[in-house]
Amino acid sequence: MFGMKKYIIYDFNGTVLDDVKVSLAAINVLSRKYLAKEIDLAEYHKCFTFPISSYYQNVGFDFSLKPFEEIGLEWVKEYNSRRSEYELFPGVVDQLESNRQKGKKNILLSASDLDMLKEQLRELGIFELFDEVLGIDNVFAKSKLPIALGFIKDKNPDECVMIGDTLHDLEVARGMGVDCILVANGHQSYESLKKEYDRVVRDIREVDYD
Repeated sequence: MFGMKKYIIYDFNGTVLDDVKVSLAAINVLSRKYLAKEIDLAEYHKCFTFPISSYYQNVGFDFSLKPFEEIGLEWVKEYNSRRSEYELFPGVVDQLESNRQKGKKNILLSASDLDMLKEQLRELGIFELFDEVLGIDNVFAKSKLPIALGFIKDKNPDECVMIGDTLHDLEVARGMGVDCILVANGHQSYESLKKEYDRVVRDIREVDYD
């Protein structure tokens, strides 16, 4: 479909890691506390975007009353308290192992804090399946495009494909000049993704980049 790919670049949350329910539970703790309401999964999919500060505003947070940085840190605390509840999407490990057997490089590219990201990968038992792990130096998830551009600068874009679950992943892929496949099983709905892009599947096991 895309020609031979050497570098398979994966987003983490919502693509490799099935953490939507955990993320929704965490935001609802804050939403109940500060907004006296909850959101359901459909509303979550509608609100979710990058930068994460815009997502919080979509939910209803007013940063003049509660600064973004404080909300972000509270959310991370709630999310981490539920880390035993998330899991890998079915088929992820098989795909990563298959890539390695075929001589491809598995790259993880995330807007998560790099230290937290590596800890999660080790807890999940998949750290060694990635040839490179790229994250940011804070928990506020503004954008992963700068680190993506650093990665791609000495690579042939035609040998790379980005696999993600949000329109930000598509934005990052376009910024790198690489092909992209979106998996509508994470933080944004199939309808939202398909409205903006054609190459959308519902399950990572449907991804085909050879």
